[in-house]
Amino acid sequence: MFITTPNEIVSLMPTARWAEPQKLFGYLEEEERVALEPMLGTPLYQRLCEEYERLRDKYVDITAVTVKPTKKAKAEPAVPYADVTELQDAIQAGLRPYQTPCVPTVGDEDDVPEEDMQAIRLLRICQRIEFYKMLSHKTGLLTVSFNEGGGMNVVSAEGYDSASDKDRDEARKDAFMSAGRAVDDLLIFLEVDAKGEKLFTDLWKEADAFYLNKDLLFQTAQVLQKFSTIKCRMDYVDMVHDIRFCQDTYLEPRVGSKLLESAIGYANEGSDDKAMDTLVKKLRIALAFYVEARRVEIGPKQEKLARRDSMTDAQQAMAMAEKWIEDNLDALGDAAVGSPIYNVVRAREKQEQYAREHREQAEQRRLREACEQGRKKLFTAFPHTHIKPEYK
Repeated sequence: MFITTPNEIVSLMPTARWAEPQKLFGYLEEEERVALEPMLGTPLYQRLCEEYERLRDKYVDITAVTVKPTKKAKAEPAVPYADVTELQDAIQAGLRPYQTPCVPTVGDEDDVPEEDMQAIRLLRICQRIEFYKMLSHKTGLLTVSFNEGGGMNVVSAEGYDSASDKDRDEARKDAFMSAGRAVDDLLIFLEVDAKGEKLFTDLWKEADAFYLNKDLLFQTAQVLQKFSTIKCRMDYVDMVHDIRFCQDTYLEPRVGSKLLESAIGYANEGSDDKAMDTLVKKLRIALAFYVEARRVEIGPKQEKLARRDSMTDAQQAMAMAEKWIEDNLDALGDAAVGSPIYNVVRAREKQEQYAREHREQAEQRRLREACEQGRKKLFTAFPHTHIKPEYK
């Protein structure tokens, strides 16, 4: 569990008044299992559970307001369990310094190691995801209670006005949007780490949401954004299966596995190869349209038309890519050898060569026959010139 104290709940929702967070554990655990663990992957999720316990023991609390460097946590063990509202008032009044983890610098106040800092930041994002997803899914259940007789009552609190249906809808909507932003923040955080320090990369590789798919033309969300409209990185995660299906179903049979693998390899590694760069761009355009056609559900007339138009665009883009490959086989080199397009072009060239040779042979026969006919006419016109002399 990544949320175990009232302070952590209040840091996520300042108006919350849950003195006993364990009452929410069932809902929070559900969100961790359904929403959070699949994005992290089981290895990274288990590692973060261990990190949470370690950091709680070391810093006592990991909220932005109450987290302390190691020695301060030991010196003031009661601080994390104090009421956060009172602590915030004390900070605003200047009675307490504002403490939060930061990159290590010179001095005793900033002695949080960088690895701890990164783990804390990641855990805070995870807390946002599970808490806001829980609120967006369970707002209705949290506003009612059930009695033993099967009746249903509205939950209210003294000193607060009852929330209207509009208020509850707004709260659910805000929680949903906050959860979405937190998910995107999580994927961006882990992607940045994978390109930099790699503190969590080896464990995250096991997750379906891992940012890099080296077997696809669209390896990352950033690449896909250049060819298709996606709102966040989670859209890319949801589209990976469609991308792979379209790549294997529409592109590979047309260009061949060897040429497609060469294009994917170039997309991953990159080099100064203008022909391969152009090929990758043309294949990505066609793939983007194929994926778009697959994303539109068959339903209303408008959606059917949109799907039809996307498929038409995809087929046109694919035809243009095939024509370009056909015209640039020599530039593509060995990568194109054996592809369906290569085989068709070479077969056509052989047919043309055979037809050309056949025409040349026919022309030679015609010339020979014409010469023979001319010679026969010459013999017939001047028979005396061919009389053999008599020798005595």
